[in-house]
Amino acid sequence: MNKRFVTFLPAGIKVEVESGTDLLTAASKANIELKAPCGGDGTCGKCAVQIKNGRVKARRDSHLATRMAEKGLNLACQTLVQDEDLVVEIPKTSALSKHQVLVDRNPAGEGISEALSNYLLHVWQLKELLLEKQESPLNGYSLNPLCRRIRLTLPVANLQDNRDDLNRLTMALKKETKCTDIHVPLPIIRNLGEILRAEHFKVTVLLSEVGGKAEVISVEPGHGHQPLYGIAVDIGTTTVVAYLLDLEKGRVVETAGTHNRQARFGDDVISRIVYAVDEPDGLKTVHQSIIDTINTLIIDLLVKQRHIKETDIRVMMTAGNTTMAHLFLGINPKYIRLEPYIPTTNFFPVVKAQELGLRINDDALVFSYPSVASYVGGDIVSGALFTKMGDAEAPISLLIDIGTNGEMVLGAGDWLVTCSCSAGPAFEGSGITFGMRAMHGAIERMEVDPQTYEVSYTTVNNGKPVGICGSGLIDCLAKLRRTGIIDRAGKFQTSLPTERMRFGEAGPEFVLVWREDTDLDRDIIISEADVKNLLRAKGAVFAGIRTLLNVVGFDLESIEHIYVAGGFGNYLNIPDAIAIGLLPDLPIEKYKYVGNTSAKGACMALLSQEAWAEANNLAGKMTYIELSVGNLFMDEFVSSLFIPHTDLTLFPNVSL
Repeated sequence: MNKRFVTFLPAGIKVEVESGTDLLTAASKANIELKAPCGGDGTCGKCAVQIKNGRVKARRDSHLATRMAEKGLNLACQTLVQDEDLVVEIPKTSALSKHQVLVDRNPAGEGISEALSNYLLHVWQLKELLLEKQESPLNGYSLNPLCRRIRLTLPVANLQDNRDDLNRLTMALKKETKCTDIHVPLPIIRNLGEILRAEHFKVTVLLSEVGGKAEVISVEPGHGHQPLYGIAVDIGTTTVVAYLLDLEKGRVVETAGTHNRQARFGDDVISRIVYAVDEPDGLKTVHQSIIDTINTLIIDLLVKQRHIKETDIRVMMTAGNTTMAHLFLGINPKYIRLEPYIPTTNFFPVVKAQELGLRINDDALVFSYPSVASYVGGDIVSGALFTKMGDAEAPISLLIDIGTNGEMVLGAGDWLVTCSCSAGPAFEGSGITFGMRAMHGAIERMEVDPQTYEVSYTTVNNGKPVGICGSGLIDCLAKLRRTGIIDRAGKFQTSLPTERMRFGEAGPEFVLVWREDTDLDRDIIISEADVKNLLRAKGAVFAGIRTLLNVVGFDLESIEHIYVAGGFGNYLNIPDAIAIGLLPDLPIEKYKYVGNTSAKGACMALLSQEAWAEANNLAGKMTYIELSVGNLFMDEFVSSLFIPHTDLTLFPNVSL
């Protein structure tokens, strides 16, 4: 096929692609990320671009594509390169800018003003990055990393001691480690004779111990002091965070975070599974995308810590949902989305870094947190480990992670029940007219004057508004209801005396920010259809909580602690979340922000064999509740589609 050049403005980046390539793929090849929550299916309308020069062809006709064309725009995912070079301009509304990536907890408590809370949040994020380098992430576990160094002086081979070299090494290791099963890879065995004799049978061994078994990573001559580092990675659907750890000192050295490059295949895991299964080389492409994302973070970490080399990183621990774990390892995720929703595996093999193409030591071992079911993964197991829900004396607690999906665990000690509900995509901006992730210019806090209906807001990085992220959407829904702009069913009161209330293409809508105050070329609005989507999302989360409680026969008051985890949860305004019926109407002191527990649990497991053993124990004893079976969840869901709920006795402290 013929190759053509596509130049993307305003960056001025030129890339060569085959004729017939869609512009979303071409942009990705140029390392330009466009918003595509639908995964390039042509249904979300967020990857709009403008053709400045050249001829293109639409992949297929659709109402959305026609509407975009009338505005002089094209959907990148549905626009194909033809037999001439192109110049394409990417509007600000379509570009995926830098995410607000959570690397630690939000200490801003209740009882302070939202403005002060927001200020403290940003100050704390900067402060915590510094504190993390000094404080131990072990969270009560003893330092006993998955990879450690052992210096040995072996008996010198002679005529009286004529054991083979491998036996000599493994016997010494068994004595030193108390492990009965020592595995030494063939590449090490091939050179073992030379290694032992290079320094008169003095060697330094790097090995990983798990459950009475040990894997030798390397054997080096002499009693060396080579650096020993590991990386813990939270593989989120939206963002990926990496922690560089000093394994011998048990501390975090550096952190880095970025967006997951798989986003171009869709905001949600289902879209990515469909792409991996249906597209030619789809699984390979999606797998390589997350590997590239992690490699970018590794480079970032090592640039910040120039004295550390790739070869110094000897072990990696990852935590993510079940789909992310499958795609990371290149495992076919097809049956995760097909009834009866069975993953290929919940417990993943340990692999070498070179097998995945990771930019760390080739022989480094890569561990993956175990999952529970198709939609409850290692990130939730990691959260349960960090919050100590499985401890014998633990009180009844609820861990809830409102990310791209809504996942939760209820229980204490030996009994833990868990479920997942499809809620997060709306809170991540999918299906909302001006919805977006927490990036520069996203509205994250909002107030509406009850007399004038004027809107005040704060945005991420104090940028000019370009959309509204999850925490802002919760604020918005609460404030719209509190000021009477919407009723309990989410319908707009169109007779209000304000020009902000009007009718748009999709029906009633309310103007949040006028065009001249945005960084766009149009008003930022929220429509009645947006509100309905948010009600369904918040209803799914609360219905999931109620379903778990009904399954075990407990009421809301029996919950002692509610742990709110994840990036979105960390910026959540708890009173507003209760007011709209997203979270239970329980005393604020029962709620606790716990931050990115997926990353924290990954650090714990990397630094402590005991923590890693407990993580596997937790995954094995969690009971998964499939919400699609029976009517219990659906009945709760329907009842939750009002603000705050159909049954107002569940929210006695919410004023209507």
